[in-house]
Amino acid sequence: MKILALVTDAFGASGGIAQYNRDFLTALAIQTDINTIKVLPRNGDPEQAPDNIEQLPSQQSTWLYAVITFWRALKYKPGLIFCGHLNFLPLAWLISKLTSAPIWLQLHGIDAWERPNGLTAKLTEKVNLVTCVSRYTRRRFLSWANIRHSNVKILPNTISEFINQQNDPVFEENLGIKGKKIILTVGRLSASEHYKGHDRIIACLPQLLKQMPNLCYLIVGDGDDRARLEELIVKNDVSSNIKFIGNISNEQLSNLYSIADLFAMPSTGEGFGIVFLEAMAAGTPVLSLDLDGSVDPLQDGNLGTVATEVNLCEVLCDALDALPSKNLADRVQDIFGQKRFKNHIQQLLQTKCLQVNN
Repeated sequence: MKILALVTDAFGASGGIAQYNRDFLTALAIQTDINTIKVLPRNGDPEQAPDNIEQLPSQQSTWLYAVITFWRALKYKPGLIFCGHLNFLPLAWLISKLTSAPIWLQLHGIDAWERPNGLTAKLTEKVNLVTCVSRYTRRRFLSWANIRHSNVKILPNTISEFINQQNDPVFEENLGIKGKKIILTVGRLSASEHYKGHDRIIACLPQLLKQMPNLCYLIVGDGDDRARLEELIVKNDVSSNIKFIGNISNEQLSNLYSIADLFAMPSTGEGFGIVFLEAMAAGTPVLSLDLDGSVDPLQDGNLGTVATEVNLCEVLCDALDALPSKNLADRVQDIFGQKRFKNHIQQLLQTKCLQVNN
């Protein structure tokens, strides 16, 4: 089978969706009935794609991407179209119409939670298979999409084996966090993503510091929301207990996961949250809210702590006091590891809905 993948971000791009697509395409490429995979990304670097996956140069112009993709698809004649974003569905459907290839649509989060305008919503009826990263995204999608529920599956993020980093004393010393109790959050500081919950933790810090004076909140990531958060920090008088780390290397991030006493991201708009898996794979306890797809990586509280908006500060304090699970990293690998992810993709390729064209 020849697969055409239309994706926003692929090999050489950054972010959670890029990581998901890399994991997905890599797992797809080893399936025995897959002959070739051609990836057409909006963002990425073909030089970073593995030898068994052909990734073409990225094209950020919407119209050029559509024209080039359509022309290349007709020459390629795929047996399956992987549509990595809802916005690509009209293009995927047109290619499918001319090639008779079934469509596999992937949904991540907020982009699929509300009914889109125009043709896109109607075309979901033509999709053969939909995979969602979480139960929450699936539920929100099915609230408006006119599609058979049995054709909408869950395919969560996966995680590679975590290589435990030795805590770098120089790194800790430079950050000024040696001997501190650490809360860690990793994510973009985007004005369009207030939902990630940095401000909720900042609001809890005055209460937490009364019981844990040596507490320090580390914020990894950067973006145009930093100024707003800095104003909140001054307002709450916790400037000496918060450090903005900015964007750091994977090695440094691994080190921080290992150092942290708690990874917390009390989000209200997360499709899944691969950073929860990364933290737990390092053996670090995690905390989320109960309002979005974050509960899936935490397995409804079986792997991590799930709080409500009302009791967040209290639950944060309890989670910081709790002893970490000794086998957390192993449990995460059992549920979200690469082996299960690859087996899941193999099963999905064999589903009847991909064998019959609409």
